[in-house]
This record gives sequence, structure tokens and C-alpha cells, in this order.
Amino acid sequence: MKKRKENQTLFQHLEDPAYQSQHFSRYTQFNAIEGWEKVEPRLKSKSNNRFYRLLPYAAILILCIGIITFLRTNSPQTNIPVSLHKNISNPTVRLVMEDGNTLELNTTDSSQRLEHEDFKSDGKQLVYKHTESSGSPRFHLLQVPRGGEYALVLADGTRVWLNAETELSYPSYFSGKDRRVKLKGEAYFEVTADTSMPFIVETKHLQINVLGTSFNISAYPDESHHATLAKGKIKAIYEEKQVILSPGEQALLTDSGMIVHAVDIATYTSWKERRFVFKNKPLQEVARDLERWYNVRLTIRQDAQPIRLTANLPKYENIEKILHIIENIARVKCETNDQEIIIKPE
Repeated sequence: MKKRKENQTLFQHLEDPAYQSQHFSRYTQFNAIEGWEKVEPRLKSKSNNRFYRLLPYAAILILCIGIITFLRTNSPQTNIPVSLHKNISNPTVRLVMEDGNTLELNTTDSSQRLEHEDFKSDGKQLVYKHTESSGSPRFHLLQVPRGGEYALVLADGTRVWLNAETELSYPSYFSGKDRRVKLKGEAYFEVTADTSMPFIVETKHLQINVLGTSFNISAYPDESHHATLAKGKIKAIYEEKQVILSPGEQALLTDSGMIVHAVDIATYTSWKERRFVFKNKPLQEVARDLERWYNVRLTIRQDAQPIRLTANLPKYENIEKILHIIENIARVKCETNDQEIIIKPE
């Protein structure tokens, strides 16, 4: 392998999880049991012949060679210009203080460390602390841009993961009868239990009351707001209606009001685990998620809008590879027009 560059390239492709995902579904179409049933009767009639006893192993070898040949002849090709590629860069997360001052938090520089009387930061997350000398609580606003994400530990120990294009407003520490934060965008919460001080998340249309639990809230402007419960219990409040959710349930705001239904939790929380998990999701909604993370423009042509996608994709991967996977799974074609990517049926 070391002597031939093409073999080295092939080996790199085979090790690449994204490349494996692109083609694995085609391999699974081969029915090994059915194939063996066709071959087995012939082998039984010559069971004493050593040559025929080796045929199953030869068949496996031929199949492996076929897979490698397939990969070599189906290497990724794309029309997406380099200017539209997502090289996981350094989107600037901003912390806006109560006095209007702004701190820039570099999400890629692990050497960046900030020490403040209210918090400390290592460039990847903020950790708040409350001491007797902290004074009155100060309200902070954490802003995560497109292409970014950030983690936060509030003064009560509650952990928050913020997705791309998200804002969270909160006090430097909690006082009074409740712990209240305001969300615009999407975040996953692991709330520290405190029965004497309920935790409340407010969005533009939805309010979530909890005691101690894990849940995801999506509240992007111009999109359906929903809260998905992973552990514990939460109360979702919309106008005059209140519902109690159990794990695996979601409160969804629709044109006719708030409804509760069972969902696959992973499809709503996988972003926190560095994955895109889509389950029968319309391409238009898939495009919104990709636009937000890769900071590009995606247009789904009208005749492709009925197409739905089911896939589990690596989040920290170049958009070129992600779109190539989608092309193979959904049978679509991605083309570019200036700085826009257009998706149409194959």
C-alpha cells in the first residue's frame, strides 16, 4: 500500500466515516442469505471435494474486491466551489454585559482564559460562580452566531448547550423565588434540582417550568417552537394552556395551538452530540439546519420540496461531503449559482 499513492488514497477513503456513510446503504442491498441458499445445494453434491469446500471463502473474497472496486470507481465528485465549503472556523461568540461592554469568546483557542468576578472561561464554555462578595445579580446576554455553538454552566450548576444562531439572557446568579432565563434559538438544558426555586425558560411564545430535568428547546424566529423532554418532567405553558411532559414527549406550537406528541429524542438533541440526525424530515427543514451551521444559502427547488430525508450525519464535516451523502441518500443533485447551493431532483 505504501508504494502506490492510489492505494493510500483508497485507504483514507475507507477510514473516513462520512465516506462510509455515503456508500454503505448500497452494500446492504446484497442479500447474503439468499445468495448462500443458491450456492449451498451445489456445494453439498461435492462436499468431499476440497476445492468446493473453499468456494464460500472465495465468494467472500470476491465480494470484498467488488466493494473496493465500487469505492474506487465512485469517489466523491462535486460542483461546490471552495468558497462555499465549511472549514470549521472560529465563529466569535459574544458575551454582552449589563453595562453594555462586550467580551469576545474565541471558540477555537483553548488557550484563551478569562477570569471575572462572576465567571471564568476557557474559550469553549463559561462557568459562573456565586460568592458572598458578588454583589447584586447582573444580567448577561450570550450570543452564538451561525456556525458556532457554546456551553455554559450557570451559578446554580445548571448546564446549558447553545446551538448556532442562539441567544440566552440570564443573571450572573439566581435570587428570589425562581431561576428565570430567556431563550431565542435552540439550547439543551440539564437543570440542577432545587424544589424551592423552580427553573423557568421563557421564549417568545412558550414558557417551560422545571424542577430538575434534561430537555431541549427550539425557539428560532419564524419557525415552530417546541420543547422536547429527555429526562424528568417539565410543564409547558402557552397562553392559557398548560401540559406536563414525560420523557420522549414534545410540546409543539402549531397554528391551532399547543399539541403534545411522542418523538424520537435523538432527532432533537443529536446536535449536542456533534451529529445531524434526520428522521423523515422535509428537505426544506434539513436545509435550514445546514444553513444555520455552515452559514451558507441553500435553496430547495419546488419539485424537490416533497422529498424527505432520513440520515445520521457527522456535524463537524465539510459541507461538500455532507451534500454528497444527501445526494446519494435522497437521490437529489446539488448545484451552485453564485454563492447559493440549489438542490433539485436527480
